[in-house]
Amino acid sequence: MAEGPNPIEVYQAALAQLRPILAKGSATPDSSTPCVEWNVQSLVNHAIAVQNFAFTVLGPGTPDPASMGNVDHPLPSEGAEAALISITDQVLATLKEMDFEAVVETPFGAMPGGQFIMVPITDMIVHTWDIAKATGQNTTLDAGLAELGYNVLVNVAEGGRANGASGPEVTVPTSASFQDRMLGLSGRQP
Repeated sequence: MAEGPNPIEVYQAALAQLRPILAKGSATPDSSTPCVEWNVQSLVNHAIAVQNFAFTVLGPGTPDPASMGNVDHPLPSEGAEAALISITDQVLATLKEMDFEAVVETPFGAMPGGQFIMVPITDMIVHTWDIAKATGQNTTLDAGLAELGYNVLVNVAEGGRANGASGPEVTVPTSASFQDRMLGLSGRQP
């Protein structure tokens, strides 16, 4: 991978941002979210499922992209935050042992693992905002994470819209913050 952000540090930062928002937000599971087809419960289940998917791609098993959309079930019995910590601990352990240049097979094609993990990280960043917005929490994201999310989405947003993973792009001024530009690319009104 070309010189860029350290995937472990970025993953840990995105998780640190998501964790308290998810913990507080999961107390109001029926709240509607900017993801119009999902309530908070569905969005929390999706956030956990994406990290399970990431672990499967980077580690053992065969990834099933459909699992990320299977969100219409109760929150995990151990609690949303505990479930998130459990799977993200596994992802982090895998990241700490891997060569980021090593190519992994993904449903989106073969790519270096260090490149692939940026997509699940961006998912965490965007959905942190969604859950915060839905539950009346502070929606200001870490500026560095928002910039990273924007830079990832520039490369994958069109494919995401084509497969229904996000809505149409919301136009924002080019002078807008990286957070607002990232949200617009992901089909959200900042």
